[in-house]
Amino acid sequence: MAPEDDLDLPQTQSQSHNTQDQVFSQDADEGKDVWGRLIAKHKSFNNFDLTSDTFTAGRATSCDYSLSAEQIKQKLLVQMSKRHFQITRNLTEVDSPVYIEDLSRNGTFVNEEKIGLNKKRILAHGDTIAIAIAKMPAFLFRDHRRQSNDLPEEIAKKYYKSTKLGSGACGTVFLVYKYRTCQKFAMKHIKKNLLVDYKTDKSLNEARIMKSLTHPCIVKMHEIVDCSDSVYITLELMKGGELLTRIQKKRYLSESNAKVFFYQMCHAIKYLHERKITHRDLKPDNILLASAEENTLLKISDFGLSKLVKNNSVLKTLCGTPLYVAPEVLLTNGKGEYTEKVDIWSLGVVLFTMLSGTLPFADDYGSPAQEQIKTGNFQFRSSNWRHVSRTAKDLIKDLLTTDVKKRPSIDQLIQTKWLRDSDMITTAHNIMGLKVPQHYQTNATRLAIHAPRTTANSGSDHGFLRPYAVDIDSENIQPSKKRRLH
Repeated sequence: MAPEDDLDLPQTQSQSHNTQDQVFSQDADEGKDVWGRLIAKHKSFNNFDLTSDTFTAGRATSCDYSLSAEQIKQKLLVQMSKRHFQITRNLTEVDSPVYIEDLSRNGTFVNEEKIGLNKKRILAHGDTIAIAIAKMPAFLFRDHRRQSNDLPEEIAKKYYKSTKLGSGACGTVFLVYKYRTCQKFAMKHIKKNLLVDYKTDKSLNEARIMKSLTHPCIVKMHEIVDCSDSVYITLELMKGGELLTRIQKKRYLSESNAKVFFYQMCHAIKYLHERKITHRDLKPDNILLASAEENTLLKISDFGLSKLVKNNSVLKTLCGTPLYVAPEVLLTNGKGEYTEKVDIWSLGVVLFTMLSGTLPFADDYGSPAQEQIKTGNFQFRSSNWRHVSRTAKDLIKDLLTTDVKKRPSIDQLIQTKWLRDSDMITTAHNIMGLKVPQHYQTNATRLAIHAPRTTANSGSDHGFLRPYAVDIDSENIQPSKKRRLH
């Protein structure tokens, strides 16, 4: 016996397709304060206009929509809670989604799917809401504020598309919400005419490799959808914004703060290089922060897309000047083969920018920026450098060397004196959720570093290549206190 028959309920009103079309074509501006409407799908219920940011329905007289015995058969009424479900929306944000929360043990259903007690989901235009009985819809939801959803059907049925977060060479990024879980994601939309060899599976294979990567300092790629003319990639959302914005707001970062961020970047790049993956497009725009706190989790993004997007797009930044690109890339006009050392150069430019709030190479410095990069010609011009240690400046010089063989590897970089800081390492590992190495757990620890020697055709002895036993408590270690390890 059907649930409706068992409860001796009146049958659900029949509506033709024409009637439904008429309901949805009604003027949405019947009241300026009406942002949505619940259309009755059963003769026991009435239409209701949504005007406030919160709407409740249930048996209690305090509810916005109070269900009574005069309207509903007693057998159904007893299954309805005093507060059965609640609908909320942030009316201050145009693109905000509509949430529906199930407040009843007997269940609230959206499109015949149970939400679950004290759980929420996002309500979409055209969704049906059922109370206690899944197959007996009470309302049809109409969203007067709905935005045009140009996502492919496969994606649109899963995600609510909200505001635009940004755009660049690698496509346009939107904030999206997953309907069933309310989780927020960043969705990147890339036109296939921007992709390399998009007519083959090569590009998507690269993206699938990136999807398999898991590291606390790399933005997680959750889903990839291949459509006829575009690729949609669902990414982890970082609420703290771009590192570039943080630098612009503060003018420059303190050395201690920059060191915590830089250490996390190095860990992420090490993870990629160990898997033979080169980022190729490291810059503050592609480095995202988890929160507004000073020392927060940092994640690099677009590490896979840099290999998928055409080179001429990757090289373009503001005004088309490749301000973060290694000289060996410019010398071959972006058509040569490069090693992972291009990422080391970019890390040097990012570090320079964090510490000074300026760029090491720019057209404003006299000669064209590209020529400065090719020759490695830069200076510590800004007055902000007065507050930066000599150790940090020396590291930048090592990173921004045009001789690829003399440029340190990521392993050598992590072993440099500037990064052998026990307090910073403890802070960074706690932020990343990683176990602090035992020899860094106390400030009195002495650390022995055995760095590999350079393979360069040079007899020079660079700071990042010297294996020393050093007291990591001391920032300014005197040469007399250094002991070479043999």
